Amino acid sequence: MTSATKITDRALEAGVTDELQQVGVLPWRIRRDGKPMVLLITSRRRGRWIVPKGWPMEGRSLVGAASREAFEEAGIVGDVGPTPMIEYRYMKVLDDGSQVPCRVTVFGMNVRGTLSHWREKAQRQRRWFSLEAAAGRLDDVELAAFVRTLDATPERLKPTAGWTRLKRPPVERLEGTR
Repeated sequence: MTSATKITDRALEAGVTDELQQVGVLPWRIRRDGKPMVLLITSRRRGRWIVPKGWPMEGRSLVGAASREAFEEAGIVGDVGPTPMIEYRYMKVLDDGSQVPCRVTVFGMNVRGTLSHWREKAQRQRRWFSLEAAAGRLDDVELAAFVRTLDATPERLKPTAGWTRLKRPPVERLEGTR
């Protein structure tokens, strides 16, 4: 059972009807010709194009948890902004088919590197898109609308003071290895 399943199961057992909190990153880079690009990944179950996102982690800040999700789900590292770019809401479909409202706090990530092998590579695709193409692929209406605004406000895709350069998180040991 994954931590996401545990969280949603516990929330449902407790009768939680409020929205659940998730964190994510909007990964971007600027090409040599100055054109901004956004990296999207596919969801594991339905193959929808999404941003890397997941659940808050005990002992990590929201931005730390978001960057960890980006590393695990998309195999990316980079500079992450200290304040969220956007919060959006969606209905998360659970394993049993029920739905629960989720709020996603999204931080910007200026991608510095992509790994050729990462934890969820076999479960997801990743692809760079122009802003307009990314907005057209995203199912989340609020997030898609935000991505469309970035063409008119390119300064939002520039690291500023306070951004943290995140290096590759430590590799977790597999059971039975030294």
